[in-house]
Amino acid sequence: MTISRQISRRQVLRVGAVVAAATATTLAVDNTANAAQSEPYQPTGKRADLGRVGQAGGAVLLVERSNTANARPVTSPQMVPYAGFPAHVTPRVGDLVTVTDDWPGAAVAAIPVCHWIQGMPKSLPNGGFSVAGTQLAPTPLLENMGKKRIQVCILDTELPTAQVLATRTA
Repeated sequence: MTISRQISRRQVLRVGAVVAAATATTLAVDNTANAAQSEPYQPTGKRADLGRVGQAGGAVLLVERSNTANARPVTSPQMVPYAGFPAHVTPRVGDLVTVTDDWPGAAVAAIPVCHWIQGMPKSLPNGGFSVAGTQLAPTPLLENMGKKRIQVCILDTELPTAQVLATRTA
């Protein structure tokens, strides 16, 4: 704006360009989302069933149906070897896994179900940690983090504390 509160042609063109770009971006995202929703589910032929560890022993897990809502749950309890877990993490009863037939070197395997959270780790009196309000089991990965913001990959679980699979700087 100029001092006399008038709008110059340059400012009008800038605002018009921003509005046009925002509209085009919104339409592209909306069209992509609508296309994804309108296409029917196409099975890949690969198994990916959500399950809950019901019993852990050695290199195999008893995987049961989870209390977590999912479109493809494990239908019956089964003994499955686990894979894809870091060396410092052993699946516990109550942790969530995906039973798949698409793991290299295994006919079927239980692999971790996880997600990332972000925040500053806070030490808890029990030796565990808290990040972004999520209670985490004791782990060497968070011991020397100090007061810096990090991203933490945690194993999904039905237990009150989650296990840490990996960390990285935010």
